[in-house]
Amino acid sequence: MQIDWESGHGPYTAPISAAGSALAVSYAAAAAGVAPWWGAAVAGAGLAGSHIAGRQSGAGRGDLMLRAAAWLGAGGWCSWAMTVGPWSAERLAALGAGAVALGAAMAGSRAARRRRDVERTAEAAAAAHANLQRRYRALADEWSARLSRVAGIDGVQVVGVEMWEHGGGFTLDVRLPEGGYTWRDVQRVQDGLAGDARLPNGCTVEVTEGADRGSCLVNVETRNQVAGEPQMYPDDYSPRSYNDGLQMGTYRDGAECAPVCRQLTGIATGRRGSGKSNLMNVWIAGEVRMVDALVWVIDLNGGGIALPWLRAWHRAGRPGRPPIDWVADTPEKVLAMAEALLRISIARKPGYADLMIEHNDDKIPVSPEVPAIITNADEIAELYSAKARKNPTLKRAGDKLLHVVELARAVACNLMASALRATGDVLEEPQLVVQSGLKIAMKSDERELNYLMGWADRISSADMPEPGTGAVKVLDEPARILWAYRITPAEIAQIVVATAGYRPELDELSRRAAGEAYERRWEDTDHLFGIGPQPTLVAVEETPAEQPVREGWTDPTADWDKPEQPDPSAVTAEADDAIAEADATMRRIRGEIDEATNRDPDLDAQVRGIFEASGLGYKPPAALGGEVNDVQPSTDPRYRLVYEIVAGAGPAGIGPEAIRDSIARLHPDVEVPHAATIGRWLGADPRVHKPSYGRYALRPANGDTPA
Repeated sequence: MQIDWESGHGPYTAPISAAGSALAVSYAAAAAGVAPWWGAAVAGAGLAGSHIAGRQSGAGRGDLMLRAAAWLGAGGWCSWAMTVGPWSAERLAALGAGAVALGAAMAGSRAARRRRDVERTAEAAAAAHANLQRRYRALADEWSARLSRVAGIDGVQVVGVEMWEHGGGFTLDVRLPEGGYTWRDVQRVQDGLAGDARLPNGCTVEVTEGADRGSCLVNVETRNQVAGEPQMYPDDYSPRSYNDGLQMGTYRDGAECAPVCRQLTGIATGRRGSGKSNLMNVWIAGEVRMVDALVWVIDLNGGGIALPWLRAWHRAGRPGRPPIDWVADTPEKVLAMAEALLRISIARKPGYADLMIEHNDDKIPVSPEVPAIITNADEIAELYSAKARKNPTLKRAGDKLLHVVELARAVACNLMASALRATGDVLEEPQLVVQSGLKIAMKSDERELNYLMGWADRISSADMPEPGTGAVKVLDEPARILWAYRITPAEIAQIVVATAGYRPELDELSRRAAGEAYERRWEDTDHLFGIGPQPTLVAVEETPAEQPVREGWTDPTADWDKPEQPDPSAVTAEADDAIAEADATMRRIRGEIDEATNRDPDLDAQVRGIFEASGLGYKPPAALGGEVNDVQPSTDPRYRLVYEIVAGAGPAGIGPEAIRDSIARLHPDVEVPHAATIGRWLGADPRVHKPSYGRYALRPANGDTPA
């Protein structure tokens, strides 16, 4: 037992202390022959001092009266005891009765004081709440009027206001009136709401789904939290699971953005300097904390995204297992990894069927014994751009990874990728975008943001004022603004050491499926740890895909590889090369024009200049009439397919995207031309007209275009 000697007396200790003190003083005074009136005098002085101290400390009237009674009683008893002596049953009984009475009075006084304190606190809280409610009510009325005014919806009600904990804004609970309104009707004017509220630059209004289809939540940012110091990655490195959320940053309202990626393929895009690489390091930081996941990396730029992790592990003395289990930094290694991952994906489902049945689930329950495999691919354009797809090794690797994305959800083999742009020239495989349940767009061009997220979410680049800000969309949820955590090499080194004991080993079934490629994965990797020279990159010659031969197909380039004598036919071959180059330039120029655009004289002038620079003459499309070979606007043999599809579409016509789909379905061995290229071809063919916006059909027999 420990006694707190600094604690004040309570209703039990105070009477005992007072009674003992009175008994001792009176006994000593009586033995010394002190006059009895001294007891009354000392009690009076104590009464005066106690009253003054009580007034200064803010004691109530009841407390002051209790103190006065205690001093008077003690003084009177001491004078009595000093007169006849304290040691008698009568005087001791009186002293005990006085002590009991003092204790009871102090207990009652303390209880009354507590009640008064509670009442005062409640009154203060009620007053503050009333003041807050008045302020909230004014804020709710202000935004009700604003929502009705800007959205053009009469009767909008703000039924709740919640201030953000970090003080940078508030959330409004909005109820929409009858008439079929949804949160999308408010979301379409969220920029207008920010302007009407005169919010500071960088602050946004974010509209999301509410409790039901007729409600919405409006997050209003009143102070730009992004400006200033970056938001560092949390210093909590405790173990996590793949079934937990992957911590990436915070939303505008301060809530953490941590989607569960157990079944989500992820893709992040953003221009250079937007914070995309930092975000990938944040991903890896969360993944290495998972005790039931292995981290693989694909980076054809020298394995750059893996270097800070592996070199920090090497400098720390290589504790435990490497933070990254496999790195592929050459086309051959990428192909080996992709093939191994596909074999693992195929082997796991039947191999762990009993385990899934045991857990009553259609997904493999990940654990340290059967870990997930998360493949982080930096700059995925190195695999899926039009140029990369011409490299047979990279094309095979990309196809294998796409196959993994399509079938490996249940077996916990996942892909997290990044790309500079969300466009067809960077991501030629739309399947990767379609299958990505987690989409993140760092600061980028607004058209690309909406291409990745969808136009309905109305994300603007103005909502991302600083590097490290972006938008995140999980499945079909509305896209929200993200403020990504910042992570530095120093913190990466701390995470590597703190998580050294977390990392599992690949399970035996998956190891057998991965084969020799997995066992030899660390060969020729000293450069990744900073202990060996960077390997010399050898240019891989692109092997053009062999064009399959079909009935009725005439390849205009079939004889180009044959040696020719310097005669006029050689000039023709050179001319054909120049035409091919001009056609490629034409495609690039027209790729930025809407598919429904007619021929542009400026573009024709540019093409004419290319022809003339090559020493060739320029011929416009042939006049009306003739066969396809006589008037087709391109030597590309694919135009015959385009023309046949348009001819079979009827007078209502068909659009370029539908033409592309038909070519892909009917002729899977043919590279599908770009929609803008199809539009250029058809716009230049005098036999074709537009019966309606964006659709192409053959002209009527009389040559007139219907109204």
